[in-house]
Amino acid sequence: MRTDIVVPNQGTFALEAVRAAGRFEEMGYEGLWLTDHVIGLEAYRPVYNDYWLEILTTLGHLAASTSKIRLGTGVLVLPYRDAVLTAKMLATIDVLSNGRLDVGVGTGWARREYQALGRSEFFEPRGAATDEALDVVLDCWKGGEHTWERRWSTVKAVRCEPAPVQRPHPPLWIGSQGLGPAPMRRVAKYGDVWHPGRVTPDQIREGVAQLEEMSGRKIPCSIRGSFKDAAAAYEEVRRYEEAGCFQAAVGFNADNVSDYLKQAEAFRTLMS
Repeated sequence: MRTDIVVPNQGTFALEAVRAAGRFEEMGYEGLWLTDHVIGLEAYRPVYNDYWLEILTTLGHLAASTSKIRLGTGVLVLPYRDAVLTAKMLATIDVLSNGRLDVGVGTGWARREYQALGRSEFFEPRGAATDEALDVVLDCWKGGEHTWERRWSTVKAVRCEPAPVQRPHPPLWIGSQGLGPAPMRRVAKYGDVWHPGRVTPDQIREGVAQLEEMSGRKIPCSIRGSFKDAAAAYEEVRRYEEAGCFQAAVGFNADNVSDYLKQAEAFRTLMS
């Protein structure tokens, strides 16, 4: 099973954790994943913090401070970002990392965050906005010259270079909360990987079968979770592996970076 680690880019030891990314690579992890929020709100507590290292900027740093490990967004909220600029930033990270980018994508859930970014009108139609943004990103990633007219994006004879290193494009890991019909349709249409949250192993089995029927192809499934320690993570991840997940990205409820590294090393040893 592919074993990845969630690097906490938020909270009291975010900076230390990001600067320790090379340690995770040395431990044998195959991927580093970051979380996407831009602002802190009292209403987010205790789940999220006020201190956030912006996800794409931080991935650029990780591309320079690591050499082999894959780099992932888990998940990038597309609708509150400009799609063309986001495509450019992601392509640049893929080029700078020599093709190590995995692009997890979701619709987001925090209305206040959309408001703070001046994207309030995208919150209600965020599913449709996500689909359009994916179409724009995929067009940009082809490189060359493009013209299109869409609901939220119109361009004429623009050039998009450089294209990503990975061809036909960096893998798209499409997120979903549960097995909702709209997210599952998005996975079936765009997904190279299904990247769900809040699902049981039985739902994984159900979802994988559903996606194969919808898409006519096998779409690999991943899982991500936060755990109290390495032993708990190992027990839970094995259950999802049995259900058909090929990858797990794990995080730990640690109080400091030393604790986090200790649990990460213990989990990697258990999975070896």
